[in-house]
Amino acid sequence: MLTIQNISLRLLFLTIATLLIINISVVSDTWAKEEHMNKYGDMLEDDMINPFEGDPEAIAAGYEKFNSRCSYCHGMRGIGAKGPPLTRGYYKKSGGTNMQLYSTIVNGLLVNGKPTQMGAFGRTIEGDDIWRIIAYLRQEYKDRKAAGSEFKYGVYP
Repeated sequence: MLTIQNISLRLLFLTIATLLIINISVVSDTWAKEEHMNKYGDMLEDDMINPFEGDPEAIAAGYEKFNSRCSYCHGMRGIGAKGPPLTRGYYKKSGGTNMQLYSTIVNGLLVNGKPTQMGAFGRTIEGDDIWRIIAYLRQEYKDRKAAGSEFKYGVYP
């Protein structure tokens, strides 16, 4: 026998289940499924989509932010200095997915559980600016590749 209390509980359960399904579908839409890329800076199948990838204005802003915050260690245009180059598309220690790069910028880099000179910038660089920096690094890699770069440390292209 169905009572008002049983019907209310069923409706509550259906509402929660529906909200969970909607939430899962929204989250899964933010993951890239259509592209396969390699360890040299190209997106992987299960990587997060950078909301600023390919946006010329965001890439220009990422260039400015990179030069003001990152170039001291990683060189102008990310070709390497005291820190490794970031525009050759290969990220030996941190990994090259969007999420790995984002996490490295936010949290810093640990190698074998020990901190490196790459500190955490999550409190000093806004999240969208981090995505813009990554969009810039990806575009710079593509531009260098198109220019026939041999991706030598400290050399552009």
